[in-house]
Amino acid sequence: MDCELCGDLIHPDRIEAIPSTTCCINCSDLVTDPIVGFMIYAHKTAGEVVMTSGKENVRLLEREYTRGR
Repeated sequence: MDCELCGDLIHPDRIEAIPSTTCCINCSDLVTDPIVGFMIYAHKTAGEVVMTSGKENVRLLEREYTRGR
């Protein structure tokens, strides 16, 4: 996948960590939407870190986070 700002290849590890990313690590500070992480407890023995950006996605994850607590 290519960066939408500079056209460089986005590293596969970055895509795995943040699947919704559209920019490479060098251009990430130019994007205005912050990336937020939440610890979601879908199972009582293990949590899952979920990363997202965008107001609607953050709102949905925040709701899921507070529901699991």
